Amino acid sequence: MSSSSVDPMGTRGWGLVRRTSSGVLPLLVLALIVGMWQAATVIFGLPDFFIPSPVKVAQTFWIDRDMLISNSIPTITEAAGGFVVGSVVALLMAVWFVHFRSAQRALYPLAIATQSIPLVAIAPILIVTLGTGYDLKVAMTAIISFFPTLVNTVRGLEAVEPPLLDLFQSVHASAWEVLVKLRLPNALPYIFVAFRITATTSVIGAIIAEWIGAAQGLGYLVINSTYEFNTPLLWAALVASSLLALCAFLLMAILERLVVPWRPTSTRKP
Repeated sequence: MSSSSVDPMGTRGWGLVRRTSSGVLPLLVLALIVGMWQAATVIFGLPDFFIPSPVKVAQTFWIDRDMLISNSIPTITEAAGGFVVGSVVALLMAVWFVHFRSAQRALYPLAIATQSIPLVAIAPILIVTLGTGYDLKVAMTAIISFFPTLVNTVRGLEAVEPPLLDLFQSVHASAWEVLVKLRLPNALPYIFVAFRITATTSVIGAIIAEWIGAAQGLGYLVINSTYEFNTPLLWAALVASSLLALCAFLLMAILERLVVPWRPTSTRKP
């Protein structure tokens, strides 16, 4: 047996160790933070209205689970609607920019400039135009989702290797064929990087929109529990929001593995 075949752990073994450690370490850090939080509330005798203990937050999360679930559903629909609208508009505009350079030179700086305007400053204009219903929440969430997807998609569509582009041109491929068979497959990894970001920020956008005007949703629950000084419920709502954002991120990561199976695992990290 050659020395090169002797591998006690094996490549798969080391890969399993790395994947296990990458999943366990965040849990250990989280457990350490929660433990320190619990110890601080006990040692310093912090009241629940100031900072509730993790045990109290967990109890509230379980007792008020029906309320949290019923208010999570509107937030999910608003976040999903805004994510879809913002992503579709960004993808279409990115394709337009790549094929019409004059449009990119004219509008791309404006798209960048819009990111300097705080979302709460745009809210009054949207309220006058759309009201305070579902359309407002979707619009505000779409604004958050739009820019990262636009930037990454443009970058991915333009990051085509010149020899491949020359090959398509040599066989007289149409612009549509170049887009569908070359540019879009090349841009998919870039697009999913943006999707993982915007899927989580869409939840944040929906919650911020609910702060402005809503009768349901996790954002409404956060504001309402703040006014009532129900701090344990406030923290429970924040935990529910974090779980929604985490689930959205994981959903995009799973979808990426299905749609972009050829992408190296090492480049899938956010």
